Amino acid sequence: MSESLQVNQIAARLGLKAPWKLLDFARKEDETHFTGFKNFSANEAFFAGHFPVHPIVPGVLQVEAIRQLCCCFLPGDARGKRIKQLDKVKFRRPILPGDRMVVEAEVTGTAEDSWTMKAVTRTVSGVCSEASITICNAPEVVGGISDIPALDGQFARTADINMDTDRVMGLIPHRFPFLLLDYVAKVEGEKIIAVKNITGNEPFIEAGFNTVPDSLLCEIAAQSGCTSVLARPENAGKLGFFMAIDKAVFHRQVLVGEQMVIEIDLPAGKSRFGKGSGFIRVGDEVVAEIALMFAIVDA
Repeated sequence: MSESLQVNQIAARLGLKAPWKLLDFARKEDETHFTGFKNFSANEAFFAGHFPVHPIVPGVLQVEAIRQLCCCFLPGDARGKRIKQLDKVKFRRPILPGDRMVVEAEVTGTAEDSWTMKAVTRTVSGVCSEASITICNAPEVVGGISDIPALDGQFARTADINMDTDRVMGLIPHRFPFLLLDYVAKVEGEKIIAVKNITGNEPFIEAGFNTVPDSLLCEIAAQSGCTSVLARPENAGKLGFFMAIDKAVFHRQVLVGEQMVIEIDLPAGKSRFGKGSGFIRVGDEVVAEIALMFAIVDA
Protein backbone atom coordinates (compact mmCIF):
# COMPACT_ATOMS: atom_id res chain seq x y z
CA MET A 1 0.00 0.00 0.00
CA SER A 2 1.37 3.40 -0.95
CA GLU A 3 1.77 6.19 1.63
CA SER A 4 2.82 9.82 1.20
CA LEU A 5 4.28 12.19 3.78
CA GLN A 6 4.73 15.96 3.59
CA VAL A 7 7.55 17.83 5.28
CA ASN A 8 5.98 18.33 8.72
CA GLN A 9 4.76 14.73 8.82
CA ILE A 10 8.28 13.54 7.99
CA ALA A 11 9.79 15.76 10.67
CA ALA A 12 7.28 14.54 13.26
CA ARG A 13 7.88 10.89 12.40
CA LEU A 14 11.65 11.30 12.70
CA GLY A 15 11.62 13.78 15.58
CA LEU A 16 13.80 16.26 13.69
CA LYS A 17 13.82 20.02 13.14
CA ALA A 18 15.73 22.40 10.86
CA PRO A 19 18.45 22.41 9.68
CA TRP A 20 18.26 18.59 9.53
CA LYS A 21 14.99 18.32 7.61
CA LEU A 22 16.51 16.65 4.56
CA LEU A 23 13.28 15.62 2.82
CA ASP A 24 10.40 17.84 1.71
CA PHE A 25 8.27 14.92 0.56
CA ALA A 26 8.41 11.13 0.89
CA ARG A 27 6.38 8.29 -0.58
CA LYS A 28 6.26 4.55 -0.02
CA GLU A 29 5.63 3.09 -3.47
CA ASP A 30 5.25 -0.43 -2.06
CA GLU A 31 6.78 -2.46 0.78
CA THR A 32 10.29 -2.41 -0.74
CA HIS A 33 10.47 0.82 -2.78
CA PHE A 34 10.60 4.33 -1.31
CA THR A 35 11.00 7.71 -3.03
CA GLY A 36 11.83 11.11 -1.52
CA PHE A 37 12.31 14.67 -2.70
CA LYS A 38 14.28 17.68 -1.43
CA ASN A 39 14.58 21.26 -2.70
CA PHE A 40 17.95 22.83 -1.87
CA SER A 41 17.94 26.58 -1.25
CA ALA A 42 20.92 28.91 -0.94
CA ASN A 43 19.57 29.62 2.56
CA GLU A 44 20.40 26.12 3.85
CA ALA A 45 22.52 26.56 7.00
CA PHE A 46 25.19 24.00 6.03
CA PHE A 47 26.15 25.91 2.86
CA ALA A 48 27.76 28.57 5.08
CA GLY A 49 30.28 26.03 6.31
CA HIS A 50 30.74 23.56 3.46
CA PHE A 51 33.01 25.11 0.82
CA PRO A 52 31.63 28.62 1.53
CA VAL A 53 33.09 30.21 -1.64
CA HIS A 54 31.60 27.48 -3.88
CA PRO A 55 28.91 25.84 -1.70
CA ILE A 56 27.88 22.24 -2.33
CA VAL A 57 25.63 19.82 -0.48
CA PRO A 58 27.78 17.60 1.76
CA GLY A 59 27.80 14.03 0.51
CA VAL A 60 27.09 12.72 3.99
CA LEU A 61 23.84 14.72 4.06
CA GLN A 62 22.77 12.84 0.95
CA VAL A 63 23.43 9.66 2.95
CA GLU A 64 21.41 11.10 5.81
CA ALA A 65 18.53 11.91 3.42
CA ILE A 66 18.58 8.25 2.35
CA ARG A 67 18.48 7.17 6.00
CA GLN A 68 15.58 9.48 6.75
CA LEU A 69 13.60 8.18 3.79
CA CYS A 70 14.13 4.56 4.77
CA CYS A 71 13.38 5.12 8.46
CA CYS A 72 10.06 6.76 7.58
CA PHE A 73 8.72 3.58 6.02
CA LEU A 74 10.58 0.58 7.45
CA PRO A 75 8.58 -1.36 10.06
CA GLY A 76 8.63 -0.11 13.63
CA ASP A 77 9.52 3.19 15.26
CA ALA A 78 11.32 5.55 12.87
CA ARG A 79 13.21 7.16 15.77
CA GLY A 80 14.52 3.84 17.01
CA LYS A 81 16.65 3.13 13.95
CA ARG A 82 20.23 3.99 12.98
CA ILE A 83 22.80 3.15 10.32
CA LYS A 84 24.64 -0.07 11.04
CA GLN A 85 26.86 -0.16 7.95
CA LEU A 86 27.60 1.67 4.70
CA ASP A 87 29.12 -0.03 1.65
CA LYS A 88 30.32 1.29 -1.69
CA VAL A 89 29.06 4.83 -1.25
CA LYS A 90 30.08 6.92 -4.26
CA PHE A 91 29.63 10.66 -4.70
CA ARG A 92 29.47 11.13 -8.46
CA ARG A 93 28.52 14.78 -9.01
CA PRO A 94 27.87 17.76 -6.75
CA ILE A 95 24.50 19.04 -5.65
CA LEU A 96 24.41 22.84 -5.65
CA PRO A 97 22.19 25.56 -4.19
CA GLY A 98 19.03 25.63 -6.31
CA ASP A 99 19.18 21.93 -7.23
CA ARG A 100 16.23 19.60 -6.68
CA MET A 101 17.08 16.10 -5.44
CA VAL A 102 15.16 12.85 -5.80
CA VAL A 103 16.07 9.94 -3.52
CA GLU A 104 15.21 6.37 -4.50
CA ALA A 105 15.68 3.42 -2.13
CA GLU A 106 14.97 -0.29 -2.50
CA VAL A 107 15.02 -2.96 0.20
CA THR A 108 17.39 -5.68 -1.02
CA GLY A 109 17.70 -7.79 2.12
CA THR A 110 16.22 -8.26 5.57
CA ALA A 111 17.44 -9.80 8.81
CA GLU A 112 15.94 -10.14 12.27
CA ASP A 113 16.62 -6.54 13.26
CA SER A 114 18.04 -4.87 10.14
CA TRP A 115 17.36 -4.01 6.51
CA THR A 116 19.81 -3.58 3.63
CA MET A 117 18.91 -0.93 1.09
CA LYS A 118 20.26 0.07 -2.30
CA ALA A 119 19.78 3.79 -2.91
CA VAL A 120 20.61 6.63 -5.29
CA THR A 121 20.21 10.39 -5.24
CA ARG A 122 19.84 12.34 -8.47
CA THR A 123 19.16 15.77 -9.88
CA VAL A 124 18.36 16.92 -13.41
CA SER A 125 22.09 16.48 -14.14
CA GLY A 126 22.01 12.76 -13.33
CA VAL A 127 23.00 10.43 -10.49
CA CYS A 128 24.75 12.32 -7.70
CA SER A 129 25.39 9.50 -5.23
CA GLU A 130 24.73 5.83 -4.75
CA ALA A 131 25.02 3.65 -1.70
CA SER A 132 24.31 0.36 -0.02
CA ILE A 133 23.06 1.11 3.47
CA THR A 134 22.13 -1.23 6.31
CA ILE A 135 19.72 0.17 8.87
CA CYS A 136 19.10 -1.53 12.19
CA ASN A 137 16.74 -1.23 15.11
CA ALA A 138 18.41 0.51 18.02
CA PRO A 139 16.98 1.75 21.32
CA GLU A 140 16.57 5.51 21.33
CA VAL A 141 19.26 7.04 23.53
CA VAL A 142 18.20 9.98 25.70
CA GLY A 143 20.74 12.07 27.60
CA GLY A 144 24.50 12.09 27.67
CA ILE A 145 27.40 10.97 29.83
CA SER A 146 26.75 9.74 33.37
CA ASP A 147 29.81 11.13 35.17
CA ILE A 148 32.58 13.71 34.88
CA PRO A 149 35.39 12.29 32.71
CA ALA A 150 39.11 12.64 33.30
CA LEU A 151 40.56 15.69 31.58
CA ASP A 152 44.16 14.50 31.20
CA GLY A 153 43.80 11.85 28.54
CA GLN A 154 46.55 10.90 26.11
CA PHE A 155 45.28 13.32 23.45
CA ALA A 156 44.06 16.16 25.65
CA ARG A 157 44.25 19.72 24.30
CA THR A 158 47.56 20.89 25.72
CA ALA A 159 50.10 23.42 24.47
CA ASP A 160 51.97 20.80 22.42
CA ILE A 161 49.11 19.65 20.17
CA ASN A 162 50.03 19.42 16.50
CA MET A 163 47.36 21.78 15.07
CA ASP A 164 44.84 24.05 16.76
CA THR A 165 41.50 25.06 15.26
CA ASP A 166 42.97 28.03 13.38
CA ARG A 167 45.59 25.82 11.74
CA VAL A 168 42.93 23.28 10.72
CA MET A 169 40.85 26.06 9.14
CA GLY A 170 43.95 27.20 7.27
CA LEU A 171 44.08 23.81 5.54
CA ILE A 172 40.44 22.90 4.87
CA PRO A 173 37.67 25.31 3.80
CA HIS A 174 35.05 24.02 6.25
CA ARG A 175 33.55 26.53 8.67
CA PHE A 176 30.73 26.63 11.21
CA PRO A 177 28.32 24.89 11.20
CA PHE A 178 30.18 22.21 9.23
CA LEU A 179 33.65 22.35 10.76
CA LEU A 180 33.80 19.02 12.57
CA LEU A 181 37.32 18.96 14.01
CA ASP A 182 38.43 20.78 17.14
CA TYR A 183 42.16 20.11 16.84
CA VAL A 184 44.81 17.65 15.68
CA ALA A 185 46.59 16.03 18.59
CA LYS A 186 49.36 14.27 16.66
CA VAL A 187 50.61 13.43 13.20
CA GLU A 188 52.69 10.27 13.23
CA GLY A 189 54.10 9.66 9.76
CA GLU A 190 51.08 8.92 7.56
CA LYS A 191 48.65 8.73 10.49
CA ILE A 192 46.67 11.65 11.87
CA ILE A 193 45.07 11.67 15.31
CA ALA A 194 42.35 14.32 15.57
CA VAL A 195 39.82 15.20 18.25
CA LYS A 196 36.17 16.28 18.21
CA ASN A 197 34.22 17.15 21.38
CA ILE A 198 30.46 16.56 21.39
CA THR A 199 28.38 19.16 23.22
CA GLY A 200 24.70 19.75 23.81
CA ASN A 201 24.98 22.89 21.65
CA GLU A 202 25.78 20.96 18.47
CA PRO A 203 23.38 21.96 15.66
CA PHE A 204 22.32 18.34 15.17
CA ILE A 205 21.47 18.00 18.85
CA GLU A 206 19.43 21.19 18.66
CA ALA A 207 17.67 19.69 15.62
CA GLY A 208 16.45 16.63 17.52
CA PHE A 209 19.22 14.03 17.46
CA ASN A 210 20.18 12.62 20.86
CA THR A 211 23.50 11.26 19.57
CA VAL A 212 25.89 12.04 16.73
CA PRO A 213 24.30 11.09 13.37
CA ASP A 214 26.16 8.06 12.01
CA SER A 215 26.50 9.70 8.61
CA LEU A 216 28.31 12.63 10.22
CA LEU A 217 30.99 10.32 11.63
CA CYS A 218 32.07 9.75 8.02
CA GLU A 219 32.45 13.49 7.48
CA ILE A 220 34.49 13.79 10.68
CA ALA A 221 36.82 11.06 9.40
CA ALA A 222 37.02 12.72 5.97
CA GLN A 223 37.88 16.14 7.41
CA SER A 224 40.61 14.48 9.51
CA GLY A 225 42.04 12.76 6.46
CA CYS A 226 41.94 15.88 4.28
CA THR A 227 43.64 17.90 7.00
CA SER A 228 46.45 15.38 7.13
CA VAL A 229 46.98 15.22 3.36
CA LEU A 230 46.67 18.97 2.77
CA ALA A 231 49.27 19.63 5.48
CA ARG A 232 51.89 17.87 3.32
CA PRO A 233 54.12 20.37 1.49
CA GLU A 234 53.34 18.98 -1.99
CA ASN A 235 49.62 19.71 -1.45
CA ALA A 236 49.92 23.27 -0.19
CA GLY A 237 46.99 25.42 -1.33
CA LYS A 238 44.96 22.52 -2.73
CA LEU A 239 41.46 21.29 -1.87
CA GLY A 240 40.15 17.88 -0.89
CA PHE A 241 36.80 16.53 -2.09
CA PHE A 242 35.06 13.54 -0.50
CA MET A 243 34.61 10.92 -3.26
CA ALA A 244 33.62 7.61 -1.68
CA ILE A 245 33.05 5.59 1.45
CA ASP A 246 34.31 2.10 0.67
CA LYS A 247 32.95 0.79 3.96
CA ALA A 248 31.83 2.17 7.30
CA VAL A 249 30.71 0.15 10.30
CA PHE A 250 29.08 1.86 13.28
CA HIS A 251 29.36 -0.02 16.56
CA ARG A 252 27.57 2.32 18.92
CA GLN A 253 26.16 5.82 19.19
CA VAL A 254 28.25 8.74 20.47
CA LEU A 255 26.75 10.69 23.36
CA VAL A 256 26.70 14.34 24.36
CA GLY A 257 29.69 15.02 26.61
CA GLU A 258 31.91 12.39 24.98
CA GLN A 259 35.17 13.15 23.21
CA MET A 260 35.97 11.37 19.96
CA VAL A 261 39.51 10.51 18.92
CA ILE A 262 39.84 9.98 15.17
CA GLU A 263 42.79 7.96 13.86
CA ILE A 264 43.18 7.78 10.08
CA ASP A 265 46.05 6.26 8.08
CA LEU A 266 46.62 7.85 4.66
CA PRO A 267 49.51 6.33 2.69
CA ALA A 268 51.25 8.81 0.41
CA GLY A 269 50.73 8.26 -3.30
CA LYS A 270 51.33 9.87 -6.68
CA SER A 271 47.67 9.80 -7.71
CA ARG A 272 45.40 12.78 -7.07
CA PHE A 273 43.08 10.33 -5.31
CA GLY A 274 43.81 9.57 -1.70
CA LYS A 275 42.62 6.49 0.17
CA GLY A 276 42.56 6.19 3.91
CA SER A 277 41.15 4.01 6.63
CA GLY A 278 40.90 4.13 10.36
CA PHE A 279 38.56 4.34 13.29
CA ILE A 280 36.85 6.66 15.73
CA ARG A 281 36.92 5.82 19.38
CA VAL A 282 35.67 7.13 22.69
CA GLY A 283 38.20 6.27 25.35
CA ASP A 284 39.37 2.76 24.53
CA GLU A 285 36.13 1.80 22.75
CA VAL A 286 35.98 1.83 18.95
CA VAL A 287 32.64 3.35 17.91
CA ALA A 288 33.16 3.38 14.12
CA GLU A 289 35.51 1.97 11.47
CA ILE A 290 35.74 3.80 8.16
CA ALA A 291 37.53 3.38 4.80
CA LEU A 292 37.22 6.37 2.47
CA MET A 293 38.55 8.02 -0.67
CA PHE A 294 38.89 11.65 -1.68
CA ALA A 295 40.37 13.69 -4.50
CA ILE A 296 43.06 16.37 -4.14
CA VAL A 297 42.60 19.17 -6.66
CA ASP A 298 43.96 22.64 -7.32
CA ALA A 299 42.06 25.38 -5.50
